[in-house]
Amino acid sequence: MAVDNDKIQFRGKAEKEASQVVDQMRLGGINISELARRGLQEKLRETLSDEEKIALHQRYKQRELSEDVAEILLGDAVEEIERERKSFEEAAELDTTGVFQE
Repeated sequence: MAVDNDKIQFRGKAEKEASQVVDQMRLGGINISELARRGLQEKLRETLSDEEKIALHQRYKQRELSEDVAEILLGDAVEEIERERKSFEEAAELDTTGVFQE
């Protein structure tokens, strides 16, 4: 089980060399840690299905996930899910009497 101070590591010889090439090309270099952090966030979001996103949003609303973790996993989807949930609740409360034809 992972703990808070665990490092995420992988063997990426070609990736390291590629980042060094770009680092050398740029005045002031690049922040490889920030690129890795952003890339990991992007890939985590891409791997989630819509059902998983909804489940994670539920866990966030129940305070089982921190805001930071929800932001990493869901990004803008947190606000989008909330808007859709509110719209659904409002639609469910509409009076549909006489709307359907027989």
